[in-house]
Amino acid sequence: MSLWAIVPVKPLRRGKSRLSEILSEEERARLNHFLFFHTIDILLEVESISEILVISRDSNVLTMARDKGVRTVTENGAQELNNALLRASIFAQVFSSEGVLIVPADLPLLRPVDVSDFLALRKEPPTMVISPDRRRMGTNLMLINPADLISFSFGMESFERHCSLAKQNGAEVIVYENSRIALDLDIPEDYEILQSSNALPVLN
Repeated sequence: MSLWAIVPVKPLRRGKSRLSEILSEEERARLNHFLFFHTIDILLEVESISEILVISRDSNVLTMARDKGVRTVTENGAQELNNALLRASIFAQVFSSEGVLIVPADLPLLRPVDVSDFLALRKEPPTMVISPDRRRMGTNLMLINPADLISFSFGMESFERHCSLAKQNGAEVIVYENSRIALDLDIPEDYEILQSSNALPVLN
């Protein structure tokens, strides 16, 4: 039995563009670098995850991932998150028998115990375990089994869409509320909250 975690990563110098009003390009690149390594290091500590798969169009990200012993897939075609996840999940399905875990690389408070507790809730397929962001609009962690249970629909209000798609396909949907998973880094307000909690590195 194997469970694969998929981590989509934007080019480090392009990610977190909505923070451009408070952070320079260089500061955002350093922040993205920190978030990437934080995510991989957390997942490497979760025993129930068999493999980690990073998908990115950034060759430096792919090299760093391989240096950590992580599998990689190069994102190609139009730059679009849901297409990238589809490509990665197709790759993972060849090896995975327990579905796929989608992990955004912008959860600075995430801890191994959060992921382990999340995964402990999974049931027999078809099933979905999902955690929303703090606004209960976005999807911050999602397990689907089988891996092709739904079409990925990340974006505005993706939490409700993902739940609805899974239910339409006869899956049991389990919502896991966790304050650390819920706090992603997307807009200046998120950055200020995380900075005040000392969860982020000094960037300047």
